Amino acid sequence: MELVGVNKNDNHETCSKYNEMGLDRAGDIYANQGRNLSQTEARAQNRGLSVGNKCVVLSTVCISFMCILLVAAIVVLHIKLTAEREIQATHMLQSGSRDQAEKAQLQNSFNSLSQKKLELETRVNDLTAEKSQLQSNFNSLSQKKLELETRVNDLTAEKTQLQSNFNSLSQKKLELETRVNDLTTRKSQLETRVNGLTAEKSQLQSNFNSLSQKKLELETRVNDLTTRKSQLETRVNGLTAEKSQLQSNFNSLSQKKLELETRVNDLTTRKSQLETRVNGLTAEKSQLQSNFNSLSQKKLELETRVNDLTAEKRQLQNSLNSLSQKKLELETELTKLSEQATGCLFTSNEEKSWSDSRQYCRDHGGDLVIINSEEKQHITITAERDLIKSYKNTVEEFNQTINSLQDNYTDLMNEKHQLQNNFSSLSQKKLELETRVTSLSEELKKEASKQRWFFMSNELKSWSDSRQYCRDRGADLVIINSEEKQFWFDGEPNNQGGNEDCIELNYNREILKSWDDESCSVKKKGIFEK
Repeated sequence: MELVGVNKNDNHETCSKYNEMGLDRAGDIYANQGRNLSQTEARAQNRGLSVGNKCVVLSTVCISFMCILLVAAIVVLHIKLTAEREIQATHMLQSGSRDQAEKAQLQNSFNSLSQKKLELETRVNDLTAEKSQLQSNFNSLSQKKLELETRVNDLTAEKTQLQSNFNSLSQKKLELETRVNDLTTRKSQLETRVNGLTAEKSQLQSNFNSLSQKKLELETRVNDLTTRKSQLETRVNGLTAEKSQLQSNFNSLSQKKLELETRVNDLTTRKSQLETRVNGLTAEKSQLQSNFNSLSQKKLELETRVNDLTAEKRQLQNSLNSLSQKKLELETELTKLSEQATGCLFTSNEEKSWSDSRQYCRDHGGDLVIINSEEKQHITITAERDLIKSYKNTVEEFNQTINSLQDNYTDLMNEKHQLQNNFSSLSQKKLELETRVTSLSEELKKEASKQRWFFMSNELKSWSDSRQYCRDRGADLVIINSEEKQFWFDGEPNNQGGNEDCIELNYNREILKSWDDESCSVKKKGIFEK
């Protein structure tokens, strides 16, 4: 009704101005007519009385023509004023309906953004808890890895000791060849592990590329929102300039519209920041999960290796025991044979003096051979020749076996160094990626700490409980210290009962008239600011 009154007043003032302009124009026309008439009369006087009748007729015609022109000008001016008045009324009605539609749309955007903010904060809390759980699992697996590596080193030392005993026995050639085959199998397993680590590296690189792409997309979205904000500000400034001639009520509505738009922009920015933080935590969760899986795989491989070494140690120990038992049996059998047949010869494998050799023979139930015939001489020389030949064959076989084992050992050591270098390079790249993710997370946290956040509680609490709840989380209840930001309902605050010192937001009322004073002991959902 106030806008209609303003339009009527403006139209009345406009019509008055145009009427004054029309009268001024009519006065000018009459003045011009007067001057023309004076000039005509002067000319008539100069020409004389002979042309007096013609002048009177001409003056009458001119005055009639000028009256007709004046009536036409007044009619045209009236039509033009009427059209302008209708156009102006139409524009003002369209502007009012457009403002109401924009106000409703902004309120809907504000409500949806508030709901999304709550959902994102819940998701951030869940991801933070899951990150802590994964970090604890990672620490426990690292401790187990160190223990298993210590156990592997101990078993490797025992294996080396048993291997030296094993090499002193010539009959273990076939078992050594079996070990070479096992090492070849382990080599294949290590190659498979290297391929797996290479695939993991590719996966990490692809994850990093996808994160970089998401970062660029978010930056583009932020730029678009900034551009949109600038356009909205420009549009608001234009609307404010066009409506500066309206009354104070219309100006207050424009101010409230600007505040709502600023609020929507702030919520949009906070939404983008929360989405960025959620994406960062999701990426960090994936990274920790991959680390957890890789450590689990390493644990299984180390346990398999420990089991293999334990089985190999047990097998070597059994072989050593069996050989020792066989040695004792052979010595016992030799003693029995020496007792049964005095003509039996035994050749020692150790170099001793004559007295030590005789004592050694007597200790084993024999004595040094006494050659007192040609046949016995021949038998002795033949036995010694066969013994030397067998020694040479045994030495050659040992040398070949040693060379073969040395070559296999060299190849395995080279492969081991190569695999260690590959593992070190992959570990270095993994640390670099973790460092980069950590730095990006810190930058996001720094950017987020520069903004102010609003959080709406989902629990019903009194004013004192809500304030303590906010302070426990490093924030406080929202403080509104500007009269322009207050939206009281008609007749409020009324301090009914004498103890209504807190503000209640009533969603069943209009947005700009939703405040009601309430007692601070009543439990409501609080809003705090950080």
